[in-house]
Amino acid sequence: MPDYIQLAPAALLERIARTLKTDIGPAVEAAYPKTQAFMAAVVLQKLAGQLRLADDHATAGRNDMQELAAELARELDTTTPPSLRAAVQTLDHDRDTASVSRLIETLYATRSELGEEGFNSLIGRVRARLRARIDREMVYAA
Repeated sequence: MPDYIQLAPAALLERIARTLKTDIGPAVEAAYPKTQAFMAAVVLQKLAGQLRLADDHATAGRNDMQELAAELARELDTTTPPSLRAAVQTLDHDRDTASVSRLIETLYATRSELGEEGFNSLIGRVRARLRARIDREMVYAA
């Protein structure tokens, strides 16, 4: 058994950041190195926040993709191009960034078949989910 306490990566980064801010930064006399110590603390705090929230973001992202696939599937009908139907099914199965990218590519490729109203409805749902993801992942920056 190690003779030290093992910290989670986020907690370790926060601890180092706190040490830089409260002990090292104030002890440094020269302006440039002092500024660098404080800036390093800020960067480490940001990284700690990202690490702390990574699992929550991944779970929320998968849930968002599942909900998006369900929403889109409800919008599809017999006139929906088969390639778009397949892209929605892939999104529902994979729930990852690559499947969202393929869905977006397919939406643009089938835009004329969907018509502007249909296209705008579907792409609007995708954009709303992607915007929610960005907003969620920016929480650590606040």
